[in-house]
Amino acid sequence: MMRKSLILLLFLTVLITLSAQEVSTLKAMALSAVLPGGGDLYMGNYEKGAAFISAEILIWFAYYKLDQERDWAIESYQDYASAYAGVPKGKDDSYYQRIQNFYSSDDYNDNLIRDARNYYLIYNNDPDAYQEYLDSYLIVEEEAWRWESSSHWSEYKRRRSRKQDFELYSNFAMGAAILNRIVSVISTATSARKHNRAYRALKNISFEPDLQNNGIRLNYAIHF
Repeated sequence: MMRKSLILLLFLTVLITLSAQEVSTLKAMALSAVLPGGGDLYMGNYEKGAAFISAEILIWFAYYKLDQERDWAIESYQDYASAYAGVPKGKDDSYYQRIQNFYSSDDYNDNLIRDARNYYLIYNNDPDAYQEYLDSYLIVEEEAWRWESSSHWSEYKRRRSRKQDFELYSNFAMGAAILNRIVSVISTATSARKHNRAYRALKNISFEPDLQNNGIRLNYAIHF
């Protein structure tokens, strides 16, 4: 019975030694940085690797879905502003922010003129700079707007807020993708070091026949 156990132990040890190999910690970490779970697949930790890859797929699916929702929200508030405030479509985000802050372009221009007058005329006495500033930033007739009612203005703000929410959620998804990589790299580095320590310890084990006792001698080498 003892002999059979020794033979079985010898067979299992040889099998593990042949199948195991030392891994590169840096390579495993680099693979996990590129694709979370990649380092685990490289080391043969398939379940852990699959878990990180699955998380990565879900995160990017959420990101692209949120990005799509954001685009729909932008189209929604632009169409709404065009219908209920006479806003020309295709303007930049700063323009749509202005019509969120002011009920009409007249209100915006009045506010701009008041601030410019205080700064350029009263404090700096510079009428040329005052006129140059107005020429640059006053809303012209082609870009003028006026909301049909306060309720339409409020609805526009709500739609703009939805777009901002989707942008925030997208940032969270991007942060989750970065975090998934960091966790995967740290986990991979820890697993690689443990794997290599076990492999080096296994390499120190050797067997040789013990003909005198009709058995097998187990040797373990310790290097100083």
